[in-house]
Amino acid sequence: MGNTVTIGFDLGTTFSAIATVNTTNYPEIIQNQGKSLLPSVIYFSEDNIIVGDEAKEMQAFGEDNIASFFKRNMGDNEFILTFHDKTYTAVELSTIILKELKAIAETALGTVVEQAVITVPAYFNNFQREATIQAGEMAGLKILRIINEPTAAALAYGIQYNDKQKTVLVYDLGGGTFDVTVVQLASDHIHVLATDGDHELGGKDWDDRIATYLGQRFLADHSIDPLDETSTFNDLLVRCETAKKQLSNRNKARISISHEGERESYELSRQQFEEVTRDLMERTQMLTNRVLQDAGLNWKKLDGVLLVGGSTRMPMVTDYIVQMSGKPPMKGINVDEAVVLGAAIQADLDANANAKNKPIFGLAAKKDIQDVMSHSLGMVAESANRSCYVNSIIIPKNKPIPSTETRPYLLHTTRHQDNTLEVYMLQGESDIPTQCIVLGQYTFSNITHVSNKPAIIDIEYTYDKNGIVKVSAKERATGRCLPMKEQKPSNMSWLANAPPEEIVIPVHLSVLIAVDLSGSMSGKPLKEAQKAAESFINQIDLSHASVGLMVFADKVLLSQPLCQNIKKLKQSINNGGETMNSAYVGWGNAAEPFLEALALLKKEEEPKFLIVLTDGAWYNQENAIQCAKKCHSNGMEVIAIGFGGADKDFLKQIATSDENALFTDLGNLVTSFSNIAQELTETSGGMQITESGQHRKTGLLSFFK
Repeated sequence: MGNTVTIGFDLGTTFSAIATVNTTNYPEIIQNQGKSLLPSVIYFSEDNIIVGDEAKEMQAFGEDNIASFFKRNMGDNEFILTFHDKTYTAVELSTIILKELKAIAETALGTVVEQAVITVPAYFNNFQREATIQAGEMAGLKILRIINEPTAAALAYGIQYNDKQKTVLVYDLGGGTFDVTVVQLASDHIHVLATDGDHELGGKDWDDRIATYLGQRFLADHSIDPLDETSTFNDLLVRCETAKKQLSNRNKARISISHEGERESYELSRQQFEEVTRDLMERTQMLTNRVLQDAGLNWKKLDGVLLVGGSTRMPMVTDYIVQMSGKPPMKGINVDEAVVLGAAIQADLDANANAKNKPIFGLAAKKDIQDVMSHSLGMVAESANRSCYVNSIIIPKNKPIPSTETRPYLLHTTRHQDNTLEVYMLQGESDIPTQCIVLGQYTFSNITHVSNKPAIIDIEYTYDKNGIVKVSAKERATGRCLPMKEQKPSNMSWLANAPPEEIVIPVHLSVLIAVDLSGSMSGKPLKEAQKAAESFINQIDLSHASVGLMVFADKVLLSQPLCQNIKKLKQSINNGGETMNSAYVGWGNAAEPFLEALALLKKEEEPKFLIVLTDGAWYNQENAIQCAKKCHSNGMEVIAIGFGGADKDFLKQIATSDENALFTDLGNLVTSFSNIAQELTETSGGMQITESGQHRKTGLLSFFK
């Protein structure tokens, strides 16, 4: 074989096809034994796999080991067929079809096929698109891109279009799927304006409807149901498909049914056919009207309608187009071949995008080709009143792809655990999450702890050129990309429930107790101060708090750094007077504890507290007040407790607020410290972090009021 070439694949529900751009730079169908279409049917014998026309014939003869119409199940992990004790997913079955097409192309062209573009229904979701790419790769192909079928058809029609701007409706009714797309054609661009569809609506549904209608008539005539037996049903489906095609050219067709020794022949008129399938046609009409509305257009503003897909040969389709637009569909395109020819053109453009000397087909090099995505991308969020979960749209449908949106998230982080953020992505238009597809749970981890304020995480949501979702996140402060774990949740039933009551996650408190050890504190006051400090330690929740102890008089001494070890703290308080002793800090009152506390707590996250216990007047009150204000401005809450000869006005000036200044007596000192510890534990220091990461004030130190 010679050089490699690039191929366009139309991987269809009922028929598939391949095409390439030839040496004269025009797209052409690659035929197989004189036929341009390969039935998407697979027969599994015990020692062989047969694809195409022969497999379809065996299906008509009632063979059981047949796989067909599996395209509708792409992306469904629960869909599995078993033949001769071997299981096959829709991806694996599609891979078999693609391998067959690849082999046909290589034989016809005498060269290796390595690169390809594969078409998909415009209404395929993220899972179905990923599955299509996977099938192509399993078939040994490098997938340059996947392209929406209506867009490929418009490309085949519009690549040579060099007239004034024209707005065209592409009505694509294939064997298993329906897409409808509004496209703007011009000399310099092909832009998709809007698209919609149904991947479970196609010509097969018309076949099934005839079979059901005739099966009911046979049951009424002979009291036996021909649809109960697989072989009879498969035979009837083949006959119904043939009758459908006959009714495109004549007014009547005849279908025979043989079952359990009974035989009947029924005549089906075109009028009867259209009547029993009227609701199917109305579904396409509803989707067509919706896509026109999305594009901001009506039938009068269309320049024409392009029919694509073999099922558009049904006269009811042309009648509908003429009725709505007032003119017949556009000519100049083969409804069976348009999609694959467009895929071949796109494949050639992609493969030779950087080639300097490669002749470009027609006017393709001058055209900007722009597609859109048929599904909105959203995420699970709570409603404003927290009564239910909602789908919060991030990238709306019909926005040009590739498309990227970034949303900032505020996340309260902690120093003592791995900080993570979870996002549940949805695909669909409904505000109700359970009516959308859950694409996955994206968990971002290793988020850097930020003190005193929430971290800002910029999450980027993207639809790439294939309409496939990509999610990433960066820390705004560092610009670092965050590691992400993607998984598909097995149970999302909680989406139907109201959000749970807000769960409060206690924050971590940092508390320094500073005790005045000037001369007036000797004796009973010091013992009561020790009891009070020990009472505080007993009442505070040390699983969410760190406590330190410092003493001051003429100088300041840190007797116990911040810790959560109750044993160390009690030893520091009751160690025989070695630290709670004026001999170590002097007998006067020249020192203040604020600057030392500021240095110790500056790097700690909020909430952080300094509890100052004093019983007399300080030497340099103005300096102490100014130093206390530095603590206030750095996010530290100062609680001032005085008794005896303490100055009440001074207490208010060094405390963060009047409510944080408490004057008591020696007999109530233990109770006061105990109450403070309980209040800090119950209110998380006046701050609460909710499950959503919000930092919320709760009313600080209400026990002072």
